[in-house]
Amino acid sequence: MRYKVRPRGPMRDNSRNFSVRMTEEQYQRLCRYLALTGLPVTTYFRKLIQRERVRARLSRFGLNPHPGVNHIYSNVRQIACNSRARELDPEAVRQLEFLTDLLCEESDHLTQQE
Repeated sequence: MRYKVRPRGPMRDNSRNFSVRMTEEQYQRLCRYLALTGLPVTTYFRKLIQRERVRARLSRFGLNPHPGVNHIYSNVRQIACNSRARELDPEAVRQLEFLTDLLCEESDHLTQQE
């Protein structure tokens, strides 16, 4: 099966190049921006020139926080359902349940803001 060849857009025409001189401080700032975005230098500059929005790349947990929150919630529920834990310190178990419910609510609130 052959794939369709897509025409190259204006960002793909790499017939020109340029060099940039900058101070050490400017270079360090550029390196921080590149680390935040996860883009190579050429793509970063192309997006700036085209006035496209350059977004920060989120961490693995920033992309979808629900799996991590669900793991925590599941673990706390297992502890809370254990009769031995309730015998040892029922107040601590109630606090754990309250905090996990609060964590779930805040996680939902944050994802709804996006």
